[in-house]
Amino acid sequence: MRDRLWVFCNPVNADYEYVRKRSVMSPLESAIYLGVPNMIMVNQYPEAGQQGWYKPWEPPFEQYAYPLELEKRVVWSIVDAGGVTKDWEREQVLAMARRTPNFVGVFMDDFFHEEPDPKLASLTLDELRAVQRELKGSGKKLDLYVTLYTQMLNRPIGEYLKLIDVITFWTGETAELANLDQNLTRLEKLAPKSRKLLGCYTAEYDKHRTPMWLPLPVPAMQHQCEVGLEWLREGRIEGIIIYGNFFDLGWEAVEWARSWIQRIEDTNL
Repeated sequence: MRDRLWVFCNPVNADYEYVRKRSVMSPLESAIYLGVPNMIMVNQYPEAGQQGWYKPWEPPFEQYAYPLELEKRVVWSIVDAGGVTKDWEREQVLAMARRTPNFVGVFMDDFFHEEPDPKLASLTLDELRAVQRELKGSGKKLDLYVTLYTQMLNRPIGEYLKLIDVITFWTGETAELANLDQNLTRLEKLAPKSRKLLGCYTAEYDKHRTPMWLPLPVPAMQHQCEVGLEWLREGRIEGIIIYGNFFDLGWEAVEWARSWIQRIEDTNL
């Protein structure tokens, strides 16, 4: 079971805007604290008003990647938080992923855009095909991962999903966790060939309050993790991701997830 667990990380303190509390834990520290061997590294660039809260990862990216050699598998973003993507960054990340033994793919975060944005995704289908040609070209083969939120299931994204190797599936609204099974079934019909990972937030989000993110109630954390374990046993998903940007704030949902992992990490699937 332990090999199926991942942690999702942004630069240190990148979520300060949403939680209004400082975090100082690095991505690798988050992985070690949680006790998981696989990491998703997603860069994030400050917007106006966020300057000074945190620093994005800056090239050469290999300096951030060296300590990650302790981990079994790493995936690094070519589309960053907020759907931001830059030609030079994609090139550098792809090159780093080819050179780094434990890098197994590249990641596209916030890739699909919500209405009323007229742009469906951060890259066109042709651009995405070009990325896949590079990933599956000569030499080391790499997988293409993407973030998909439940609310995107109604968007016309089927052709895009045909080009995705691994879909990480996230439920942003806590109330929607009651529909986890229904929503995964919808995704399985929409993208039957893509492998899937369940993304689990440790916070609940409300854009109408400050701070926008508050600790997720423990029963909600328990529900998504235990459903994910059941899906793993059934072969419906390949792994579970814990959102790992504020493990040092003393939140009960984080502590529950950590204890749960310690209990089930040696479980055979």
